[in-house]
Amino acid sequence: MKRFLITASGEDKPGIVKAVSEVLYRHGFNIEDSAMTRLGNEFTIMLIVETDDITKKEDLKRELSQIASSLGLSITVKRLPKELKEEKEKPKKLINIVVYGADKPGIVFNVAKLLSDKNINISDLRTEKTKDLYVMIIEAEVPENVEISELESDLENLKKELNIDISIKNIETVQM
Repeated sequence: MKRFLITASGEDKPGIVKAVSEVLYRHGFNIEDSAMTRLGNEFTIMLIVETDDITKKEDLKRELSQIASSLGLSITVKRLPKELKEEKEKPKKLINIVVYGADKPGIVFNVAKLLSDKNINISDLRTEKTKDLYVMIIEAEVPENVEISELESDLENLKKELNIDISIKNIETVQM
């Protein structure tokens, strides 16, 4: 199987997801992983797709280019290496961190720095500002050697330093 990373972005309007997914479907590409969201007035798509027929790549690029022109999108297609890690070792702990507070510079950086310093991987991060309220939701992968109680203590210190509210919750996962 051949895998590709496809990104598309442009002004938000109805039909973007339909147009991109229709081309993928017609050419036999399977969407393995995706993130699609509106940020402000822009819509962004990130997809990992796979196919067993590499000859379809040029047809796909041509049709995606036509979509880009008609919908005002910027689209890229990147071939992923064969050695794509199929089964990344699953972390022992998954957590959600939710941050609420008055909007100000540095909230994302300070929380991300704390997690990075502890070798905690951010697998998803979303933010939204409503008037002066800033909300950030993080899904993170915690290595086995990190104690949640220590992380909670560090987050509590950051909460006081930034004058924000931070909560942490374990995510229950199904072991296969």
